[in-house]
Amino acid sequence: MPGVINDEADWRGPDLAARSDWLRPLKPGHIAEIGRALETFEATGKSIGEMTREDFPLPEFADDLAEMSAQLQNGPGIQMYRGFPVRDFTKHQLRLIYWGIGLHLGTARAQSRHGDVIGDVREMVEHGKSFSGRSYTSSDDLHFHCDSSDVVGLFCLRIAKEGGISRAVSILAIHNEIARARPDLLAALYRPLIYSWRDRQPPGVAPDYEQPMFAHHDGRFVSRVSPAYIRYGYEKRGIDMPADQKEAMEVFMGLTEDAAFFMEKEFEEGDIQFVNNLRLLHARSEFTDYPDPDEKRHLLRIWLAVPDSPRLPDSFAPYYGDVSAGAIRGGYWSDQEPVFETRFAQ
Repeated sequence: MPGVINDEADWRGPDLAARSDWLRPLKPGHIAEIGRALETFEATGKSIGEMTREDFPLPEFADDLAEMSAQLQNGPGIQMYRGFPVRDFTKHQLRLIYWGIGLHLGTARAQSRHGDVIGDVREMVEHGKSFSGRSYTSSDDLHFHCDSSDVVGLFCLRIAKEGGISRAVSILAIHNEIARARPDLLAALYRPLIYSWRDRQPPGVAPDYEQPMFAHHDGRFVSRVSPAYIRYGYEKRGIDMPADQKEAMEVFMGLTEDAAFFMEKEFEEGDIQFVNNLRLLHARSEFTDYPDPDEKRHLLRIWLAVPDSPRLPDSFAPYYGDVSAGAIRGGYWSDQEPVFETRFAQ
């Protein structure tokens, strides 16, 4: 177990907000190239599920995407393209565009047992309620968490009338703060904790598994921070979390809510954000929507296994299975055909 780890992923929110290496304004040439790629695909007559990377050619922008992906792995762990003209396209065309860009980055993973590979982040139910605990289908605030893939992407089609503020926080920055201020607690987060699958495990798999929150492998820090899944894991087993781990988690989560650590920002229409789930946590504030259905807050979400992902420690195999570098891993088990639009309870 290391102490303080020096890495580009160690940043404080106010400092990162003042930097420009994570915010990438889209160049007019790249926007035009994306538009041509859409025309090329539409001319094939294929459905979105039949699209290949070759059907959506991005000869120049693909190089920028590769460099952006490298920043997710070796830089601050968050990248955002800004300035795509979403109002120039139909929502169906924007879905095609987002899927085409995703094909140049990695392999999409299912976001539910129903097999949805493009998630619609929007209010689908009454305030304060969500489908089967999937909070992204409500307007409630979302606490800091990671998603179940190497990388999560969000494409903002519409913003809320009020609220919906996005936050991101570096897990490593909090790790290092604990190493400095409470080194007695650091080891507790390198020991296995009980995570619940919340009924989303593959067939024949136990309803929970044991895995640490922190690991340091081959000189690289990785993490899986899912507080709700950990809480459910202990509740379902009917046992108490060890006192040192409970205190360590309380300290960790308390620091995520410290304005000295998180970066707060508002999405703009046309933003395309990517976050490394093994390095960062993200959250969102409660929001109020417009009454017009077409103007309601709406983001498209994709979970990606990426070819430049690192090898994970064997202690992360209980959830990810294949821990080899560049493995196609993450997401939820599903025996359904891929679904490209959320239409039902997830």
